[in-house]
Amino acid sequence: ASAPRASSLTSKCLTACKSEPEMEIEESKLTYQVHDSFAKDGCAPKCAVFGVVSGNRGPMDSQGAQICYFGLHAQQHRGQESAGILSMEIHDAVSAASKKRKRADLSVAKPGDKDLGRGWHSHPNLTALHPRKEILRKQKNSVRAKAFLHKDFGLVTDVFTKEILPHLKGGCAIGHTRYSTSGGDKTSHNIQPFLVKYRDGHIGLAHNGDISNFSKIQEQFVKAGTLFHSTSDSELILHLISRSQKKTQPEQVIEALSMLEGAFSILLVTENYFFAGRDPNGFRPLHMGVIEKTKEETKEDPSKGQPMYTFASETCAFDLIGAKLLREVEPGELICIDLNNCAKPSDFKSYRLPRKYGITPCIFEFVYFARADSSIFGATVDAVRYRCGQQLARESPVPKAKNGERVVVIPVPTSANAAALGYARECTKLGFACEYDLGLVRNNYVGRTFITPGQVDRALKVRRKFGVSKRVVKDAIVIMVDDSIVRGTTSMRLVNLIREHGAKEVHFRSASPPVRNPCYFGMDFPNPKELIANRYDDLKGITSAIGADGLAYLSWEGLKEAVMDCKPSSKTWCGACFTGNYPVPVPKDKTNGVDSW
Repeated sequence: ASAPRASSLTSKCLTACKSEPEMEIEESKLTYQVHDSFAKDGCAPKCAVFGVVSGNRGPMDSQGAQICYFGLHAQQHRGQESAGILSMEIHDAVSAASKKRKRADLSVAKPGDKDLGRGWHSHPNLTALHPRKEILRKQKNSVRAKAFLHKDFGLVTDVFTKEILPHLKGGCAIGHTRYSTSGGDKTSHNIQPFLVKYRDGHIGLAHNGDISNFSKIQEQFVKAGTLFHSTSDSELILHLISRSQKKTQPEQVIEALSMLEGAFSILLVTENYFFAGRDPNGFRPLHMGVIEKTKEETKEDPSKGQPMYTFASETCAFDLIGAKLLREVEPGELICIDLNNCAKPSDFKSYRLPRKYGITPCIFEFVYFARADSSIFGATVDAVRYRCGQQLARESPVPKAKNGERVVVIPVPTSANAAALGYARECTKLGFACEYDLGLVRNNYVGRTFITPGQVDRALKVRRKFGVSKRVVKDAIVIMVDDSIVRGTTSMRLVNLIREHGAKEVHFRSASPPVRNPCYFGMDFPNPKELIANRYDDLKGITSAIGADGLAYLSWEGLKEAVMDCKPSSKTWCGACFTGNYPVPVPKDKTNGVDSW
């Protein structure tokens, strides 16, 4: 794992970002890791973030990192390539207890048996732990802090073991799970959180989104001789903060974020502040919650008596750790938490970033990416998908049965479960005879496979993920409901799979409009030429391509109506992947598929 390395931009930048030593991961080993169980038809989210902050001081265990671990685990669906946690232990003075623990730490061997120097120690098959040196801020309210960072390729449960987590000490932490696009992005340098040191101390960053004006700003840095340590646009944010000549860290962060366009839900942590921010358009979700301490817990350990405030991309993370949802981080809002004064939300400061293009959250979060039990943008994902199914039924109901044949509606698990149920019930309500059943059984234990492309027949990949219930589909007219159709390859294989098990007819329904355009705001879609809606001139061509007897999509207006029925916090949406209308100007280098790296 590593942190970004940078040189100075101009003579105005007092101190450039500096990084600690790094341990390389052999790229050749990454070529064969295929995450079959998560990415849908070439379409996948890129990241999830989680953070926890409290006013608890003094030497403590890995309280923050443990909560962060579960928060990331709940959001594993948003990124499976890598994971990382940065924790911060903060106390006002070097107490006797601190000195005692420091002596104890020195006497206990670290994981592995090889000292790599400068605080690094080897660990079998995992990126090394690298506890940072103690930092002393020479201010009136000076604090001492230690930062602990661990990140690596793999799922959250693979990266963080019972040997690793105890060393990530402190009550303050940020975490990140990542899904990269392809090829060159699969480098250890891109794994977050990033941790760097600049003139005002250390700063850690976890970012979900995509900076659309990244290349324009990056070009200015490169011309000035700045060294970039990763290919991630997230690193740019750290350079902008380092370059700022503002006196305080909140001012530096505000100035840096104000220069960005595109999507960013971001968590930043320093020795004195914790920041949670969201881009002015509000493309990606970000929420704030709280874990209240009971009187018994406070009495048992007064050093942990302060409430812990949590931040997550999705609220399902709060459900797992027992946190109470307080509110969304609003579009264009930057929450600044002073670590010396964070006992209650009224102590937090809220700043507003300048807005140019309006509020346009990503509607595709509801369609596929978010977990069904999450609430995002002020609405429950499960409820939105159920309404999408109902609206789809009004627009394109099931075909009428002939000669008393059985008509069965089945979902493509699991993101289409609610839509299929809403579809079947609404069709019945409208007078169309049908039943809802589970015709496809998903294998939840596919995990990662270490195979070379082309080594396994493509049809076998679908069979690894899905099984078919013959009881449900045999001799029936099957209407298969999925949340979306992207490349169409998975849809085609599922149609064939259902036919092989005795279905008389197989019809397909998509609970969202045709996907025709790439996303430049934090989602990974295939090349537009690979999208099935662009490869055929009409619906008939797509129907024939996937081998179905019938096909229908939910309309764009129908999707918006279904979302608005659930009373979300926004009235306008980004649906550029469906409509081609981008709410923020997209640079030509992105639309032309040019990557400066």
